Amino acid sequence: MSKLKFLHKFIKNRREIGSITPSSRFLANKVVRKSDIKNSQVIVELWAWTWSFTKKIFENLGEEKQKKIFIIEKDKGLYELLLKKFPTKKQYIFNIDVLDIKELLIKNKVNSVDLIISWLPFKSLPLEIFYFIMKEFLPEFSNKNTLFIQFSYFKNFSLMLEDYFFYVEKKICFLNIPFANIFRCKNFWIKKC
Repeated sequence: MSKLKFLHKFIKNRREIGSITPSSRFLANKVVRKSDIKNSQVIVELWAWTWSFTKKIFENLGEEKQKKIFIIEKDKGLYELLLKKFPTKKQYIFNIDVLDIKELLIKNKVNSVDLIISWLPFKSLPLEIFYFIMKEFLPEFSNKNTLFIQFSYFKNFSLMLEDYFFYVEKKICFLNIPFANIFRCKNFWIKKC
C-alpha cells in the first residue's frame, strides 16, 4: 500500500489505524520470528493492515498443510488489497471484526491458538475490544504455550498486559516511525483482584 493511501486511511479513521505511516520491515522482522511461525500450528493475526507481518508469516510458514492460519482484517478495502497481494493464500484471509474471531475459530474446529500477532491499536480503540481479547478470547483459546505478540507506540502499555500475562518481554524498534514497543507475552492468566 502506498504511503499516501495509508495516510488517507489514517485521516479517515485514525482511531483504528493508530499511526500516520505504515510499519517498517524492521518492525516486522523484530515482531515475527521464524521460529515462532515454525513452532506454531494455529496462528492468528489480528488486523493485517499493511501486511508487513502477514508477509513475514507467509514467508516463514514451512509445511503449510499442517497449520491453521487466520489473518483478520476488518477494513473491506484493506482486505481486498490483501487478497490481491497474496492470491495463493486467500483461504487464510478473513474480512471480519475482531469481535467475531471466536465464532470463526469455533467454526474451523480450533480449540487453542499457539501464536497471536496483534496490530490492534488498543490505546485508541474502545476499551471493550481490549477486554474482549483479554477476558473472553484468550481464556477460551490460549494454551500453556500460547505466545501473544502486541506492538504499541505507548511504552507503558506493558502495565496493562502484565495484568493478564505472567511473562511480558518488551523490546523497542527504533527503525520505525514512530518508534514501536514490541511486547512478547506468555503464560496467560487473569489477576484476581
